[in-house]
Amino acid sequence: MKNKIFKTLFLLAIVGLFTQVDAASLCNFTRKLGPGSVGEDVRCLQNYLNISGFPVALSGAGSLGHETNNYKDLTKQAVKAWQRSVGLKDDGIFGAKSIAKALSLSNNSSSSSSSTSNGIADDLTTASLRAEIANLKSQLATASKTTYRTEEDKEAIEAIKKAISMLWDAEEQIEEAEDDGENVTRPKRDLADAREDFYDSIDSYFKNSYTKATDLALDAYDGASDAYEDAGGETEEDEIEELIDEIEEMIEEAEDEIDEADDDGEDVDRAEDILDDAKDALDEAEDAFDDEDYELAEELLEEAEDLIDDAIDAIGENDDEDEADEKIDEAKDAIDEAEEEIEEAEDDGFDVDEAYDLLEEAEEKLEKAEDEFDDEDYDKAIDYAEDAIDLAEEAIDAIED
Repeated sequence: MKNKIFKTLFLLAIVGLFTQVDAASLCNFTRKLGPGSVGEDVRCLQNYLNISGFPVALSGAGSLGHETNNYKDLTKQAVKAWQRSVGLKDDGIFGAKSIAKALSLSNNSSSSSSSTSNGIADDLTTASLRAEIANLKSQLATASKTTYRTEEDKEAIEAIKKAISMLWDAEEQIEEAEDDGENVTRPKRDLADAREDFYDSIDSYFKNSYTKATDLALDAYDGASDAYEDAGGETEEDEIEELIDEIEEMIEEAEDEIDEADDDGEDVDRAEDILDDAKDALDEAEDAFDDEDYELAEELLEEAEDLIDDAIDAIGENDDEDEADEKIDEAKDAIDEAEEEIEEAEDDGFDVDEAYDLLEEAEEKLEKAEDEFDDEDYDKAIDYAEDAIDLAEEAIDAIED
């Protein structure tokens, strides 16, 4: 069964491109419209927004064909989205500047129709396309469709989602490049071709031609990718490839660091084992990259990076463990020695209350040292053991005092 959300957005996209030219001029905008306004001009405004790619609602009151004469919050939000797309202050009030801009877009689009491939001026195309793609991207991301009639159906939807994301990225990159004064004639042409492939893909999908829909969506993705790169953008593939190179360099640096530590007599067995795990993760990431599963590749590369850090941290780790173990043994010996001397002093009639207090503190420090050792925090274990030794010595000194 066809997904209603997909169908609604497809209609908004197509109708929005080819009827926006007339919509604003047909509305008799003679007053400022805002929350609380009531009238047929509000209904006309909602229709203008709906067919321009800024739907007041996707279903029910306010949606295409079900516009109302009440200016409420949904209308305000749609107006704000439209205002942002055309460079106006997004206050949600459809006043003089908004009216003038809407009429200007309509007039410009009409006069430019003969010079553009689809009869729509560049400024209108930009505003409409951004809205169309944003709507489609959002709805496809949250659509509840989880069952498909065929595997081809599922593949078509995934290809369409992929195309939508790249169309959106390309549009943003072109706009940024244009703002920077770059020549974007070629990227715009590529994007226009990609957009046509995308619409044909949607059309094929709703005709149940899933294989054709998939092929066209992938063509749209490729065209949008070309537009994105031509406008100075870096594709996900490029980013992952660069990340692979970075991880390879990090592994080489870690190997050098481990070799140096080994030459210095440090224990590097655990560090080498962890680095081997990092290399395995890198190999898996490269396989995922070859399969064009860039999301999985990125996850594996992040895992490899964490493992590299762990490997470096593990250099000499066993040495720290041995040192902590030895220091704890020293603390135990110091406490035993202090306890014997205190007991002898007590038998000889000395005041040993302060000595016992210090000895008790030493035993508490020793207990903390053993806990930290169990938690593999060897630095803290060493510190607590040294504290215990110092307190045991102070306990002996307290007897002499």
